[in-house]
Amino acid sequence: MEGGERKTETKLKTTLAITLTFLIAFSCGVALNPALNFLTHREPRLKANVYILAETMHGDFEIPTGNLITNIGERYCRNILGFDNQTANNATKWISLSNVATPLVTWTVLTTEVAANGFTRALGTVTSWNNGTDYAYNVTKKFTATGTQQLQTAGLNWCDTSASDNNLFAAAGFTQTTFATGDNCTIKWVITFDAN
Repeated sequence: MEGGERKTETKLKTTLAITLTFLIAFSCGVALNPALNFLTHREPRLKANVYILAETMHGDFEIPTGNLITNIGERYCRNILGFDNQTANNATKWISLSNVATPLVTWTVLTTEVAANGFTRALGTVTSWNNGTDYAYNVTKKFTATGTQQLQTAGLNWCDTSASDNNLFAAAGFTQTTFATGDNCTIKWVITFDAN
């Protein structure tokens, strides 16, 4: 009887040890997975972030927002990187503004792009840098209002012609803001290339 109890106890201990080993190994795998991501291929990502600094008579405030890359923006990247006959492409460094909310990936130009009151499409200052191990660049432009203007969408373009179509790389919506004469609106687009 005593030998049978020992066998049962040994089987129980063995089963418990195997179960604990499995649980510990599984937990370690889950915990280490993010740290081991560099060993595996990830889906390519091209991302950007937009920061709007509003300097108004009501005070200064920053509006951080995400953005979307338009369908034609994706095609533009493919054409520049994939073909050696793309000679008419310009850098993506012109900022446009609008008062139409909720940008869509199907846009090819900002709807009702503003071309007045100091907010006409303008060339931004480009700064290249490394965002950790990824390559990045910023496009920054400070607009000064020459009249009252409401804004809630920014666009990043590869053409300098105001309200021109088929050159909207990305668009970002933000909280609708009213700018009065003398107010400033600084747009800083941060573009990071992370494809590995």
